[in-house]
Amino acid sequence: MRSLTRSGVLAAVTLALAACGGGGVTVAPTATEAPTAVVTAAPTATPNPCTPADLATLTAGTLTVGADNPAFPPYYEPTDPKPAGSIWEFGDPTNGKGLESATAYAIAKALGYADAAVTWVAAPFNSAIQPGPKTFDIYLTQVSYSAERATATDLSDGYFDLNQAVVALGDNPIAKVTTEAGLAAFKLGAPVGTTSYQYIVDNIKPTQQASVYDTLDAAVQALNAKQIDGIVVDLPTAFYMRAEQVTGGVIVGSLPTAGDIEHFSVLLTKASPLTTCVNGAIAAIKADGTMKAIVDEWISGQGAPELK
Repeated sequence: MRSLTRSGVLAAVTLALAACGGGGVTVAPTATEAPTAVVTAAPTATPNPCTPADLATLTAGTLTVGADNPAFPPYYEPTDPKPAGSIWEFGDPTNGKGLESATAYAIAKALGYADAAVTWVAAPFNSAIQPGPKTFDIYLTQVSYSAERATATDLSDGYFDLNQAVVALGDNPIAKVTTEAGLAAFKLGAPVGTTSYQYIVDNIKPTQQASVYDTLDAAVQALNAKQIDGIVVDLPTAFYMRAEQVTGGVIVGSLPTAGDIEHFSVLLTKASPLTTCVNGAIAAIKADGTMKAIVDEWISGQGAPELK
C-alpha cells in the first residue's frame, strides 16, 4: 500500500471531520484576558486645621493675645528703656521675656504665626474671666484652672504647674513658721476671687478671718502697713513680691498641693474654635522641651522652703 504524503494525510483528516455530520464550526481558542489592574489612589494628606490661614481669629492672619495691665514680672519682664507710646506698666508683654510672654510667643510659633503676626491688648483679669465676647483670641495672666471659671470661658490644658506660697515681712513671727498648720494663728490676706484666697479658707483655715482685697497691690499695701501678717499667692508671684514689692519681704514657704495640681491655663472665649489647636500647641512645646526651657529661665532656681 502506497504511503500517504503529508498533504494527503491532511486531506484525509479534513474529510473525516466533515464526515462526522455535525456541520459544526471549530473556533480557535481566544487568548486569556489579562486581569484589570487595580488602581490605588495615593493617600491624601489630612488637612491641618491649625494654621493661620484656617484659624478663625479676630483678625485674619493675626493672633491677638490679651494680658492684664500692669503686667508683672516674672510673667512679663520690662523693656528698658520703655518704648515710646507703650501702654504697658512694669512688664512689657511684647518683648517675649517672662514666663507668659515667652509662652505666648511659643504657642503662636507652634501654630505657625511669626512674631510679627502676634499683637497684644490690655484686658483686666476680672473682666477676662467673665462670660461674653473677648477683645483677644487667647489670654495669659496667671489664670489658674477652676471648674467655675471653665463654665464661663474655655481654659486650655496647663502650661505651668504651681503651688501657693506665703509672703511676709522678715521681722514678723510668721516668718519662722515651718508648717502649714502653723499659719493658722496669723492674719492672712489674698486678692478677691483667686485660688489663693480659696486655699486659705479650705486648707489653712485660720483662726482669724482672712482679709480679701480687690487687687494684689492693695494686699501688698496692707502687708507693708502691717495690717496683715502674710499674703497667700502663687509661688512665681511670691518671688516677685519678695524682690520688688515688700520691703524686707521673705517667702515663708511654698504650700503643699491640695487636691489636683494647680496649673495656669490659656483662657479663650467659651466654645472657641481655637481651643483644640491651642491645646495641641501646648502639647508640642512641652514635648520638644521649649516649655521646660522657658520655666527654667524665668521661674526655676529661685528657691523657697516647703511648708509641711
